[in-house]
Amino acid sequence: MPRPAPPSPLSDAEVDELDQFLLYAGIEESMTLDMLDGYLHALAIGPERIPPRRWMPRIWGEDHADMAPPVRDAAKARRVVGLVTRLYDSICARLQNPRGAVIEPLWSSFEDAGVERDDARIWACGFLEAVEMCGEAWQPLLDTREGQEWLRPLHLLGDEDPGPRERALTATPAAREQLTHEIAQAVLSMHAYWAASREAADEGDEADGPSS
Repeated sequence: MPRPAPPSPLSDAEVDELDQFLLYAGIEESMTLDMLDGYLHALAIGPERIPPRRWMPRIWGEDHADMAPPVRDAAKARRVVGLVTRLYDSICARLQNPRGAVIEPLWSSFEDAGVERDDARIWACGFLEAVEMCGEAWQPLLDTREGQEWLRPLHLLGDEDPGPRERALTATPAAREQLTHEIAQAVLSMHAYWAASREAADEGDEADGPSS
C-alpha cells in the first residue's frame, strides 16, 4: 500500500491568514500564532497521540468545548480549523522526516538596539500549556534530570509567575534569545525520548481499530 503523501505546509500567505484570524477574530482568550505553534509542538513530541477533539478547543479558550472557533461565519471556522490541522500535521511530518527530525518554530522576534533577536516567551507558554494538559503522561520525563534540563529554557521563558531568580535570568533580550536558541535541540531530545511511547500508543490504536 503506498505511503500517503506528507501534508503540505502552510504557505506564507496561509500563516499570515491564521495569524490575522487569531489576533483579530474577536475571540478574547484565543492563542496567538506563536503560542499555538509551541502548543502544537508539545503535542507532536509527547508520549501519546492526543485526538484533536481534546486539544483543539483549548486554542479558542480554556472553557471552550467545541473544536471550531466561536465565530458566526461557519465557512471561516472550517477554514481556520483546516489551517490549524495542517500546521499540526506539518510539524509531525518534519519530526518524522526519515533523514532526521527537524523543527521550524514560529516564535517571535524583536528589534533590540538595531539587532533582531528571537524571543520564545509566548511560544514557551503554549508548549507548557500542552505539557500541563497531558501532565500525567509527561510525568516520567519531568521526574528525570535530563527532562528537567530540556524543559529549563521553556520554564524560564514561559513561566507566568517566575521568582526573582528566574526573572533575572530572562531580564534582557540577549538572555532571552540565548534561552530561545536552546529550545530547538531540547524539543528534538524530548521527541526522541518519547519515541518508544508514541510507537506503542500508535500500535495500540491500530489494534483497537478506528474509534467511533
